[in-house]
Amino acid sequence: MERDGKQPYIKQQAESKNLYARLQRQTLKKVQRLSGKVWTDYNVHDPGVTLADIANYTLAEMDYKLSFSLANYLTAEDGIFNPERFGLFLPNEVYTTAPVTAEDYRKLFFAHVPGLDNVWVECDAVTGSYTIKIVLPPFGENDENTLMKQIKAVYNSHRNLCEHLREIIVVQPEELEFHAEFEIEPGKDASVVLAKIYWTILHYLSGAVNISTPKEQIASGMSSEDELLRIVPEKWLEGSEDAVRVIIPRQQNTEYELYKKLWQVEGIQSFSTCYLMKDGEPLTDFSGGFSLKIPKKEKELKVHIRCGRSTEKVEIRRFREYLKAFYYTGLRTREQKSEQKEYDWGVPESTYRDVFFHTPIAGEFPACYRLSPNREIPTSFEAYLKLYDKVIVDGLKEVEDLPCLLSLLAKDFVTLMEKSDRKRDILALKSRYLDFLDQLYGVESHPAWLSEQNSYGETEEGTLLRRMNFLRHIADLTKNRARARNIIVSGGEGNAPTVKEWFCLLLGINGSDEHTVSNVLPSYNLQLIEKKPDKPLLDRIDSLLIDERILELDNVMEVDYEELSADEAEKRKEYNRMRQELPIFNENRISGDLFRGGTRLDNYKIVKAGKDEYMLVFQNQERSGWTNLGRADSWERLNTLANILRRTLCDLNRECETIYVVEPVLTDPERPFRLLVVLPIWTQRFHTPRFREKCGELLRTIIPAHLTGNIYWLDEGAMRKFEGCYRQLMRTLADSDLRDYGKQLLDAMYELLKMAIEIQKLDDNY
Repeated sequence: MERDGKQPYIKQQAESKNLYARLQRQTLKKVQRLSGKVWTDYNVHDPGVTLADIANYTLAEMDYKLSFSLANYLTAEDGIFNPERFGLFLPNEVYTTAPVTAEDYRKLFFAHVPGLDNVWVECDAVTGSYTIKIVLPPFGENDENTLMKQIKAVYNSHRNLCEHLREIIVVQPEELEFHAEFEIEPGKDASVVLAKIYWTILHYLSGAVNISTPKEQIASGMSSEDELLRIVPEKWLEGSEDAVRVIIPRQQNTEYELYKKLWQVEGIQSFSTCYLMKDGEPLTDFSGGFSLKIPKKEKELKVHIRCGRSTEKVEIRRFREYLKAFYYTGLRTREQKSEQKEYDWGVPESTYRDVFFHTPIAGEFPACYRLSPNREIPTSFEAYLKLYDKVIVDGLKEVEDLPCLLSLLAKDFVTLMEKSDRKRDILALKSRYLDFLDQLYGVESHPAWLSEQNSYGETEEGTLLRRMNFLRHIADLTKNRARARNIIVSGGEGNAPTVKEWFCLLLGINGSDEHTVSNVLPSYNLQLIEKKPDKPLLDRIDSLLIDERILELDNVMEVDYEELSADEAEKRKEYNRMRQELPIFNENRISGDLFRGGTRLDNYKIVKAGKDEYMLVFQNQERSGWTNLGRADSWERLNTLANILRRTLCDLNRECETIYVVEPVLTDPERPFRLLVVLPIWTQRFHTPRFREKCGELLRTIIPAHLTGNIYWLDEGAMRKFEGCYRQLMRTLADSDLRDYGKQLLDAMYELLKMAIEIQKLDDNY
């Protein structure tokens, strides 16, 4: 650094603060205490003294390498520090809120729909419907239909569950005439001053809304950066949907309050008279909602402007041009912002630090020691020195791996696991960090009941990957917990209610609202056959074995776990091989018992049926007996087939799991604030009563408390019909020409739900 314009200098540390000096002093004291009367020498040629000197120097260097802030070690080589990579979201992601009240929606429209003069939002508390009233700008340049489409799009992309848009009304407020006589300051342009007065009145009558970003606040001089930093995030982001702040002041809407604002217009010297006239009479209360008549011709002006003793003339064309400029460039109207970051919300400054190299200690010794760090067969002393090197290198390696360890990206985790020889430690540390994020955001990314039913063989690595994926979305999930599906969009990825996103991310299943579970098994040319109590013989499609000598323990072997290929092309080959070699699939039908129980490897056994003859059998869990899946002349071959079958069934079970959230009020206004939540019951996890109970508890914690309804668990046949109705219902909501069919589809859906295997209540007191 420089001092008084002089050349850079290095400030020497006090000995008490010098780590190397302290280490040297402590080392000497320790060695003397341990040596007692044996200590005879303290010369530099003593290897012990030299080693202590070099080791302390290395430790001091390590201290320097590890003394930077945490952000430096999490910064990529390109110099970019991305906190979201580690689940540390910025304030505008965490502290902003989704719209809830009518006032919230009003602010939302002001911020995201350019070209509005004013907007009011009314909510029917009985039905949850919203009526939006808009006022167009006074210059007649905005297309009414375009604005209404924008309002509709913004509302439906932000609406909450069981809320719906009733109508959008374009309001034409009554126009008031401005009558005044005033004096302007010398040198001021009368046309410009009058335009500012009209702009001030227009702004006041439309609510005096102020819309700004932090940068705009600083640029306008309304706040300093230090002031903003003191109020972020509790004040600035409170009640906002993003970093844009919309302030709707509490106005008295009186003549006196407006007059005070007009006095502050630049260029005004004094007012003699100042009125807003309605039907030829002065108006003092503006709370009814009014606009201002803008003169198009000079004779329509009702103002008299003086400057000293002379009368000032207004050029009507320039006046209107200035007024439009003030209107469209003022803080009142805001064009849609780009996706670039508007403001630095406190991301710490950081620099990539390449401090992970280490020079072997042996290379620091004087040449007289004749040490070689790279000797193929090291001497005993060199081997001893390598222990120091290992400790240091391992420590630096831990710091270098820190970004991958804390990252929530799957590729970082996979990379770390592939190159690490301390996999157990990595898994434990990763789990602890995810637990920390759970506490930070007040969620459970892995509730205990998920571990109880780990029927799909989820590994510890798989659990961490699922938790990471959930926590990567946690800021959006918590902020938009009550958000509903965008009904004016017929489909598309990401268009699902937050309840579904939360549930599916937590369970690690497909969260797309376009995923149809009834098509999963048919797409594999499989038909699920469930045992029916009234027709037990007709539903017996597999080959059941009876207990005889062939099933005695001496002839039965366990199936060993095999690591199968992760490559998708290889997985398809293995699947085709299994379908060809196991006769159980000759009829393209699979029992519900095998579909669910086949996800557990311990339900498979290999039976010795004769000389060089083996059978792969499956022990039924929902009914007694063993099912013969196929024969082969090698138990190794059957062992591999069992592993392929088990993995396939795990994948199919996951693909068959989903959740649907239906809002009846969108089609039938007589059913407000109710939800229909529908899930499949034929998968291994969802077939378990305990798991269904826990799913119900989870849904009650996510769904807003003011909503009620039922959770329906359907078998495959009922779900197929329900999904057909659901797809058609979503199309009717997106297409106004099909709305008349919505009620019929909803009635059909209610009839189907009567076939549910189990019904749970959504009420919290259930």
